Amino acid sequence: MKKLSLILIVLVTWLFLAQNVFAALPESDSLERKNKGTPILRVFANFTAPLGKSTGNTSFEVRRAYLGYDHKLDEKWSMKVVLDIGSPNDDSPYSRLKRYAYFKTAALTYQTNHLQINAGIIDLLNVELQEKLWGYRYIFKSFMDEYKFGPRADIGVNIILTPAKYLSVDAMIMNGEGYEQLQNDKTYKTSAGVTVKPFQWMFVRVYSELSQKMISESIVAGLIGIDWKKKYVLSVESNMRFNENFIHDHNRYGYSVYGRAGVMKKYSFFARYDWVSSNRIENLNQPWNLTKDGSALIAGIEYCPISKVRFALNYQDWFPYAANVQNRRSVFLNLEFRL
Repeated sequence: MKKLSLILIVLVTWLFLAQNVFAALPESDSLERKNKGTPILRVFANFTAPLGKSTGNTSFEVRRAYLGYDHKLDEKWSMKVVLDIGSPNDDSPYSRLKRYAYFKTAALTYQTNHLQINAGIIDLLNVELQEKLWGYRYIFKSFMDEYKFGPRADIGVNIILTPAKYLSVDAMIMNGEGYEQLQNDKTYKTSAGVTVKPFQWMFVRVYSELSQKMISESIVAGLIGIDWKKKYVLSVESNMRFNENFIHDHNRYGYSVYGRAGVMKKYSFFARYDWVSSNRIENLNQPWNLTKDGSALIAGIEYCPISKVRFALNYQDWFPYAANVQNRRSVFLNLEFRL
């Protein structure tokens, strides 16, 4: 409760300061900033109730909060700063009791009709389209992010070219360590991707990453998605990671299938199935990452009383492939609220 109270105090204080800063500005400056700048507040929380003999405890958690500001400098230049307050990305159950703050985004952007350049701590393009199609980041991360195929943000530069409405090409060079760590070696990661929209409602994307040391580490991913009037979504993605952590023949792969359907005005149903596995290596009769291999199922209903608030009642399970690892099954009530 002390940690929850501290987070709520920080949020309220941040909103109070932002409001008073704008109120103290001259009227003309205030109007200019109101037109060009946008404060960012986004909070994820959930209540969890394990089912049967599943591991875990009944709990209420504030899982993550984003605080920031997005400001348009002129017609082509803009800047964005976002602070990510959440648990560190490790597998320890005790990490959920801690809260750390990172700059998830600290970026400068140059944009024209057909070109966009981002530099600094920036959102990566490995899961951007996937997150938009999935649409429930506050419930469950996208496949690459959830199973740590790659970080969601990093320090680097990317370029996005849009030569036509149906085609987008992107390239990036990045730190490779994620936004929680600074570069401490001479290894960088490069990536390239192509997104095609053969129809207004259909997306096809291929994406790859490469890091080179004595051994190269690479990722190859593909996606086909349908988004019909932002009301009905169906998507399939496949992801492969080779020589993970620069270890020869330590490969992982998997796929994710998800969809959602709007019902009436404020309700929608959603479902998702993930499968992730690793390969067998020489002198082992089982996959090298067996304890983390398995499949996940998510299904539920979302209610949006207003556009800035979302509730989702859902069922989640994880079925590990290792016989000595227990299944996890829970009912969640997730909440997102934002400015």
